[in-house]
Amino acid sequence: MAHELTNDEIEELVGLKDPDRNFLKVRNNGLLLTDNQVSTLERHNIDPSKCGSISELLYMIDEADVDEDDELNYLADQLAETNYYQNTRK
Repeated sequence: MAHELTNDEIEELVGLKDPDRNFLKVRNNGLLLTDNQVSTLERHNIDPSKCGSISELLYMIDEADVDEDDELNYLADQLAETNYYQNTRK
């Protein structure tokens, strides 16, 4: 059963409550993640500090097997797009 997001969860996810939480920051492991992305991952028991790359983080999200979680799927799509633009030779 899919968990539908409340309006408050959506506003937090897109950063309407605190826009500073949506700025990309370099984390200790070199990944560029926003505070909102980190908090979303931590809510799903995924520790981004253990990953050495966005690809590894995407693998951890995939292994979490939360196909019906809209929030985590949205985040995975964002990270996949970021990974593509940062790491694909053009």
